[in-house]
Amino acid sequence: ARYPEPLLPRSALPALRVLGQVQNTFIAAEGPDGVYLTDQHAAHERVLFDRICEKTSEQEPQSQPLLELVSVDLSPAQGDTLKTHQESLENYGFQFEPFGDGSYLLRAVPAIFGEGDPAKALLDVLDMTAFEGLVRQKEDVTATSIACHGAIRAGKSLTEPEMVSLLEQLEATPNPQTCPHGRPTMVHFSFNHMEREFGRR
Repeated sequence: ARYPEPLLPRSALPALRVLGQVQNTFIAAEGPDGVYLTDQHAAHERVLFDRICEKTSEQEPQSQPLLELVSVDLSPAQGDTLKTHQESLENYGFQFEPFGDGSYLLRAVPAIFGEGDPAKALLDVLDMTAFEGLVRQKEDVTATSIACHGAIRAGKSLTEPEMVSLLEQLEATPNPQTCPHGRPTMVHFSFNHMEREFGRR
């Protein structure tokens, strides 16, 4: 899908002052030239994607070992995806081994996931990788899927420090304007535009 160009300057993001959260999905912030609305999921997805790719290029370990091995049952399609993308999955932090017919023992997951259901993480990433593989270049699909699974969701309430931290992390990424899928992370409403909308000029 083609998405509209994000309404952002091409250069680094301006310093932003967080105003609050809208529908537990968008972060509203004020900059020197207007108001910015940030999609929290798209923004975090971009931050995680760049972090994953940067660590991989530096050959840093990205695995979070599980305290106990987890058995995961895969569908035939998921098993095919795992085999096709096994090298990428392992490079990005998954560790697993075959365990009977259609089952795998999961030893570690990508460190960015933190707490959560490791089996669901693997299944979600396999399903997203299969879908993404239809529309994206092969080398990016696994990293995109891991970033998407690990990113905060729309509907999650964030504290002000969490919102500030996310915007700071987004500003520090090389490509802050879009998420890995190409969606805008942020839209900008200039003061001139708002003044025209309110009949002030």
